[in-house]
Amino acid sequence: LKQHTFLDPTRDRVFKEIFSKDATLIHFLNAILHLPEERKIVSIERKKPASTLTSGIDVEEVRFDVHAKLNNNEFIDLEMQRASHEDFADRVELYADQLSIESKIHFDSQRTATEKEDHPYLMPSTYSVWICNFPVDFCENYREELGLFRFSSLGNPDALPVYNKKKYIVIDLSKVDAKVLNLNTAETEWLELFTKMASAKDAPKTKDPVIADVYSRLAVNALEKNFITEIAAGMVTEAEISTRIGTARREGREEARLGDAEALLRYGDSVEKVSLVLKLPLEKVQELADKIAAEKV
Repeated sequence: LKQHTFLDPTRDRVFKEIFSKDATLIHFLNAILHLPEERKIVSIERKKPASTLTSGIDVEEVRFDVHAKLNNNEFIDLEMQRASHEDFADRVELYADQLSIESKIHFDSQRTATEKEDHPYLMPSTYSVWICNFPVDFCENYREELGLFRFSSLGNPDALPVYNKKKYIVIDLSKVDAKVLNLNTAETEWLELFTKMASAKDAPKTKDPVIADVYSRLAVNALEKNFITEIAAGMVTEAEISTRIGTARREGREEARLGDAEALLRYGDSVEKVSLVLKLPLEKVQELADKIAAEKV
């Protein structure tokens, strides 16, 4: 980290630090959601990141990266995904479903008894926003908005969604190129931040105070030592690691744990974490990491 000017914004802890400021989150959402001027977001209300659904059989819990209610009574879940895995589309749908249920509960808590009696199934609108630091197989462009459509409408460029209250927006950072960045909009400034900040030597020239503030806050020389140590530890959830191991094995790396280790390192996990989870000597994992790093030179 000491060799870098700025932290990597795609890292879990860094990502959450970026959007810990309400003004920053509002700015980003207004840039990425493409809302008309009259529906621009002006305020948000933070919601708990953990969402638990209990049934008579089991408990399902998800943890949103950023969960908030917007001033227009819509709800968002904003996720940063560093690596792909076989069940990625399932994960997107699980989080969107959980967001819908959580949002319905919050929504109904603010309605009158008469309103709930007249419209018991009325749902609030939700946005499930995913920033992906890998090629997403179902994305043709850097930004894709998904929805519920009729199969009979496939191929019709003027087709409208059957249900428009549940929106999915997927940002594929691998498809952000110079042509996109040259558009010079608030959205492209954010895209530049997510794709170039980790390797940038200097902050870009910008007239946007929010973007400038993010670069200022994430400059390595301005950060507390404890925060940098936390980033360096490579915090990845056990569920993520298990999923990536499963994906690595099904890609033909079942012959040895070293194969799993190489796959996880290529996915972006830290040497220490891979060594701990796979119970491999730290030196062996470091050798693999050095080999991977040499390939990029």
